[in-house]
Parts: sequence; structure tokens; C-alpha cells
Amino acid sequence: MSLWPDKFLPHLVGELKSLSVILENLYQQGVLIDEEVSKIKAEKDDYDRTRAILDSVTRKGEDACYRFLRIIDQTRRRTLERPTNEASTEAKRFDLHHWISCFPFKEDAEMQQNYIRGN
Repeated sequence: MSLWPDKFLPHLVGELKSLSVILENLYQQGVLIDEEVSKIKAEKDDYDRTRAILDSVTRKGEDACYRFLRIIDQTRRRTLERPTNEASTEAKRFDLHHWISCFPFKEDAEMQQNYIRGN
């Protein structure tokens, strides 16, 4: 079972931003290798890049998914949009910030200091 069920995928794909921050962290954490990062960067738009990130991370298993979610948690001010007042009713009902905060991330001081938060 994936850490992000199918009903969450449209939210992840639609609301992730600053993909370069996410990619750099995935690379620094050893989740992705150079070739994978280059392939993802070559995708034609952010939608396809986000899907490629999710597909790559999912294929690598639960530990990679955990690291991805931890990266999103640590960088969410930069990488995850908050629903706006103009957002759809469905987006208002589903808050990725809340969803991400529900994961029981282990405290890891070394890992936390190594996150690249972006500008």
C-alpha cells in the first residue's frame, strides 16, 4: 500500500511547488541518483515533473516514501501551497499541511540539519 492513496495524488501533484528544492533534497538524502534527477528535470512541465518524482519515489519503496514525506514536512513553507479562499470545496476539505503533519516522523537531528530549504 502506498503512503499516498490515489485520492491524495491529485492534491500532491497540484499543490507541490519549488520542485527543485524537493529534487535536491531527494538527491542529497540518497533517494534519487543523478540520472533520475536529470530525467525528472527534463519533463515538459511541473505536472509531469511532480508525477515523475512521485513515481520514482514510490518505486523505491516505503523508506524512500518516508524520506520524501519528511522532506515535504521540513520544507513545506517553501514546497507546499496552502489552500486559498478561492480554492475548490474539495481542496478546502483536504489540507496537505495537516495530512503531512499527521505522520509520526522520528526525530533525527543530523537529517533535519541536512535539509535544503530553498530561498
